[in-house]
Amino acid sequence: MIAQWPAQAITIVAPDLRGAGAWRNAGGPHSLEQAVDDVARLIVEDELYAAALVGHGVGAQIAELVAARLPDRTAALVLITPTPLAGNTLPEDVRTLLRNCSGDAPAQRAIRRMFSRQLPVNQLMRLTDPANMMEKAAVKAYYDAFTGGHPSGNAPGTFAGPVLVIAANEDPVIPIAMVEQACSARFPGAAMAVIEDSGHWPPMEQPQTTASLLASFLRLPVEC
Repeated sequence: MIAQWPAQAITIVAPDLRGAGAWRNAGGPHSLEQAVDDVARLIVEDELYAAALVGHGVGAQIAELVAARLPDRTAALVLITPTPLAGNTLPEDVRTLLRNCSGDAPAQRAIRRMFSRQLPVNQLMRLTDPANMMEKAAVKAYYDAFTGGHPSGNAPGTFAGPVLVIAANEDPVIPIAMVEQACSARFPGAAMAVIEDSGHWPPMEQPQTTASLLASFLRLPVEC
């Protein structure tokens, strides 16, 4: 999705969570609060202003809490197939699978195929490369944190700026009805869009459509 934007159009910062990517060996806690602290600190220390916070899935929880903490530095909020901030209870067999899948490349591929519809093979292999996987303790801790949610998710959202909420029409994890309910209850003035022919990962499954939606909302140019 990021590749759809001209490099000169916008400065893009994509921070890793502790336990993943460049922060794979960073210590915990692996919690929602720590993730919010880390992103908020990055915004302040890098002197970022008028930031558009974009979060996908559980990242939407982080983006929403950062926007609530730093409203003066947040220009807009975009939530893509967002895990509800109040939490999300999944069936026990799914919970066990997701919570214990770290380091198991075949299981990771099966999960991503199950939850997607158009995920490219190269993206699937990249995401399930053992070198890119989050360590086991972090996966379990983050799963519990994100599905448990945050108390503020039970009240209307406090961010008063523009909000875009994006659902995917074939997402079996965060279905459209769940997104619509959360949007109407917490951000009644938000814009909402639905991406067709996509499961849980629209930025990878339908990158051009996702980028176009964000570009229109944020008034950015998009490369053809």
